[in-house]
Amino acid sequence: MAEGALGRAHASVPLVTRSFESRTADWLGVDEALERIMLGAEALPSQQMSLEACVGAALAEDVVSDVTLPPWDNSAMDGYAVRSQDIQGASADAPVDLRVTRQVRAGDPPGDEVSNREAVRIMTGAPVPPGADSVVRVEDTDAEGEAGRVLVRNDRDAGQNVRPAGQDMRPGELLLARGHTISAGSVGVLAAAGVRRVPVHRPATVAVLTTGDELRGPEAFEDVKKGLGVPDSNGPMLAAMIAEGGGQPELLGIAGDDPGVLASRVEQAADADVLVTIGGASMGEADLVKRVLDELGYEHDFWRVRMRPGSPVGFGWLPRGGRRQPVFSLPGNPASAFVTFEVFVRPFLRRLGGHTRTRRREIVCRIETPLRTPAALTYFLRVGIQGSGAEATVTLTGSQGSGLVSGLARTEGLTIIRETVSELSEGDQVDVMLIREP
Repeated sequence: MAEGALGRAHASVPLVTRSFESRTADWLGVDEALERIMLGAEALPSQQMSLEACVGAALAEDVVSDVTLPPWDNSAMDGYAVRSQDIQGASADAPVDLRVTRQVRAGDPPGDEVSNREAVRIMTGAPVPPGADSVVRVEDTDAEGEAGRVLVRNDRDAGQNVRPAGQDMRPGELLLARGHTISAGSVGVLAAAGVRRVPVHRPATVAVLTTGDELRGPEAFEDVKKGLGVPDSNGPMLAAMIAEGGGQPELLGIAGDDPGVLASRVEQAADADVLVTIGGASMGEADLVKRVLDELGYEHDFWRVRMRPGSPVGFGWLPRGGRRQPVFSLPGNPASAFVTFEVFVRPFLRRLGGHTRTRRREIVCRIETPLRTPAALTYFLRVGIQGSGAEATVTLTGSQGSGLVSGLARTEGLTIIRETVSELSEGDQVDVMLIREP
């Protein structure tokens, strides 16, 4: 059935509004709301990925070494492999004269044992010959002023500059634990351990539905210029945030304030791991999202949280043929959608993706300007960060109106001002959730 026909069919059936109209705001605290959300999050099944494609995913299994690296004692620098007892006391005034027997490069076999008063010219990474326990740097020698002989003029390298076998990894050693988020450095470890296919948790697929008659996509941007609509910044923004958080976004487009169209778009998301709706989350006459969800069997968990921006956020579940699909209902104002995604949706997606660390890192900064938060809410203010460590300070990115977009590009963190705090003075400390590393 075409979407228009399906929309008309839905529109002709009275909506089940009783649960919506009788629902009262839960007004949960931020921590309680997040705790309830995370109770329903379990890591998705594992899959095999190539080394080239696994960055950002979470390991589904421990990675244990079955090799010794480095496989042999090797030189940490270019120089001469010697026995430490042979160079004791060497100085510029009393150099030690050693016979150079051969040269060893990286990839060569170590060769015969180094005997009394002998030296082997050696390159960085080359195996240290048996008998040698030191590598003397070239600058502490005469660099073989006489062919076949070297004068050692300093004994500071006695017992130094030899990297022992197994210094990096040994058989049976845990290299990376399950739940570890794979970085470029992790790929280096996996490659060194001989891992070619990486067991990782499948990333969550997230369907994103923006709603509202006023919204215009890029194809209708002329309406925005004429004052006939507002741009849909939320859809692309949330898709980017989902991808950055390790999920796979699926944009469902813009749905106008029509119950049939809304229901059709929600049904299109049936196979997604998570559904995120944006807009229509309040109690206005045209805020139809919750009514449509109710008609489709929505299991309400909570609606409204004591926070700003983003208090109309909701969470619940839709029945999807033997499973339950988590549904986040985010407010339509861009800053509200941005904050509620960071606070609630992102940790949930990280848990689905199997990541051990689900929360953003938090640091303590000092505020540069006084702040007042008169309502008993937790405030998440968009800030830029200057300096680092104990000297780090934060400043607001501009007006904190929830409908504003431009300041989001400058947002490096969100202050977390708890509902028990109503006023902060210049220089006071505040917790900051890092959005971007400053």
